[in-house]
Amino acid sequence: MIRAGVKATVLVPAGTALLLFASACGSPPAPTPTTSPSSPASTAPTSTAPPVDLSTLRRGTVPKAYPEPDLSGLPPKPAASAPVRERIAWEALRKVTDFANQVDPGARSSCPAFDPSRTKTATCTVTYLGEAYEFVLRDIKFQGTGLTDGRTEQGTISYRADLTAGPIIRDRVEIVLRHQNVAEYEACDMPEHVRFEFGSTKRRPSGSSVVGRWIHVPGISCRHLDPKTGTVSTLPLELYESGAPIHPSSRIGG
Repeated sequence: MIRAGVKATVLVPAGTALLLFASACGSPPAPTPTTSPSSPASTAPTSTAPPVDLSTLRRGTVPKAYPEPDLSGLPPKPAASAPVRERIAWEALRKVTDFANQVDPGARSSCPAFDPSRTKTATCTVTYLGEAYEFVLRDIKFQGTGLTDGRTEQGTISYRADLTAGPIIRDRVEIVLRHQNVAEYEACDMPEHVRFEFGSTKRRPSGSSVVGRWIHVPGISCRHLDPKTGTVSTLPLELYESGAPIHPSSRIGG
């Protein structure tokens, strides 16, 4: 699960050749054999490596620096005085967008109205690229201050929040892999975007260079053409919990 927890005041992420001269008197030179029975005829080496079909890969520019996602298109964060459901809805949208590493200008997010002093769980919904993603609030707690405006009491709300699924964007994955592998040609065997359900069976401990856990994405592999060897390598897609593809060096010890 992708977790978040907040507190907010509310109203109730490379030999020497020896030459013999025919100088003996009266002796003709011995005939020189034209072939040597003990020496097989030499042949030019042939390559058995199959040609690489570049049509199965997508070509792109190799970024010199890590391609940080541009999330400037997100809606503005609501003010602290905004209703708590609006602030949590924005948080849910930010979590989905962070995992995708790409803004969907048409994304929408909403949370139900609830009484934090009575409600223990609530589910917000984010619509991203036409798919629905749930942001589940658990252990909702309200700590009142005793101050009211005659209708509602001021206080703080706390909760645990879990994103149950996340979007994987093919172009974002491939551009990061181009940077990591220093390779122009990449291809992940997946649609332009997929809705990926999180689960404990899809996670495993990270490599020695990474703290946390990796998310294994069953059924999706990514290929790249090594510009030095001219060979194509294939690896299963694995992500950091942030949604970015893991770096090849991070696989050590994993």
